[in-house]
Amino acid sequence: MLKEGDLIMHETAGVCRVTGETTLDGLTGVYYILCPLYMKDATFYTPRDNGKVKIRPIMTREDALTLIDALPTVDSIKFQNFNDQKQRSNEILKSGDSLQLASLTKSLYEEQSRRAKRGKKGSLNDSTLLKKAELLLFGELATALEIELDQVQDFIAEKLSV
Repeated sequence: MLKEGDLIMHETAGVCRVTGETTLDGLTGVYYILCPLYMKDATFYTPRDNGKVKIRPIMTREDALTLIDALPTVDSIKFQNFNDQKQRSNEILKSGDSLQLASLTKSLYEEQSRRAKRGKKGSLNDSTLLKKAELLLFGELATALEIELDQVQDFIAEKLSV
């Protein structure tokens, strides 16, 4: 049972603060009111007793540091085609699994780099997926490490260069 003030990971909204509970007109049950930390002016409502929407506690600082230390060994994903990329990426984004999100992010960065070396722009799909993956992964890391979202990449680079 979540309580007001708890920080949680929501499968699509990323890090959210629980701001209370409510009932919604025309719907049965009680809903958590979730305010995403990294989406301005957004509010999500998720059923308190529904196992369909994935929510979990955010990682601890120690978990975040362990994940960052593991990043060099994270394998990128090799997609067979556009449809495979779309399906697997959506599964990873909904899973909320930080290691899989890191793998997806790494894959998308590598694809951007390959395209740039050939003088091509990144695809809109890759750019959209990367933004979603970064929001989820970097948002959780920023919260766990108590740093700003825009400091996460530099923090990771500095930690891994030591």
